[in-house]
Amino acid sequence: MRTLSFFFDTRLDFSEPVTEHEFLLRCIPVDAPEQKIESYTLSVLPEGAVTDFGRDAFGNGYCSGRMEKEHSFFRCILRGEACRDDSLREKADASPCYRFPSPLTHPTKEMEDFFESLPKPGDALEFAKMVSSRVHEHFSYEPGKTDVFTTAGEAFRQGRGVCQDYAQVLISLCRMAKIPARYVSGLPVGEGASHAWAEIWADGTWHGLDPTRDCMADEGYLKLCVGRDYNDCPMERGMFFGGADQTQTVFMKVTSQ
Repeated sequence: MRTLSFFFDTRLDFSEPVTEHEFLLRCIPVDAPEQKIESYTLSVLPEGAVTDFGRDAFGNGYCSGRMEKEHSFFRCILRGEACRDDSLREKADASPCYRFPSPLTHPTKEMEDFFESLPKPGDALEFAKMVSSRVHEHFSYEPGKTDVFTTAGEAFRQGRGVCQDYAQVLISLCRMAKIPARYVSGLPVGEGASHAWAEIWADGTWHGLDPTRDCMADEGYLKLCVGRDYNDCPMERGMFFGGADQTQTVFMKVTSQ
C-alpha cells in the first residue's frame, strides 16, 4: 500500500485574448477498489467559468465548462491525496470495446509481421509483459516526432515517439493476441509531464504495464482516465472563439509515503 500526494498543473497561454471558450477536463481521479481518493481540489482559472461535473461512458470523472468573457490564459490545477493498494483489486468484466482495434490502434502489416515473430506463451499476463519489453526495445523516446493524431502503426514504423505511442502499440499487439487492453492517462511518482501506459485484462482483473519505462504500472501510478486509445481520454480538450495561437505548459509532481 502506498499513499500518493499529487499535483497536476496544465496551462494554456493565448497569443491574443479569446472568448466563448468551451473545455472538457478528464483529470479528476475516481475511486476504485485499488485506488481510494482521500481528497482533491480542482481549480479552473481565470475565475468565472460555468462548470459541470460528471462521468463519461468509460467511467472517467470529468469537468466541463464554458468561459464566455475575454481571457488570455486558461489554467487547471489539481491537487490531492490517494491511497493505492493493488491487493484490493476486484475481478471485473472487460468491455468488448477493449478487445478490438480502435481508431488509433489499427495494426499495420509491419505490426502483424512483428506480432507473428513473437513467442506465444499461454499465460496472458506473461505474454503482455514480454510484448511490453519488446515494444520498449523497439522504440527510441523522442518528443516532437509524433503528435496526438499519430496512430500506433505510424509510430511503430518510425520507431520513435513518446509514452502515448508506446502504450498504443502495446495495446494493439495485445488485442491481436485476443487480450483486452486499454489506454490509461495518469501521474506516476516523480515530477515532469503527465504520463500514459496500458492496462491488460487477465484472469478477471486489470494489470498496468508501462512500456515506456519497461515496468509494471504499480502502486506508484495514479490513474486519471481510461479509454480505447488516446482519443477517448485526453486530459484537456477545448475550443474557443478567436484567431489566437496557444502554448501549453504541463507540470505534475507525485510523492509517495
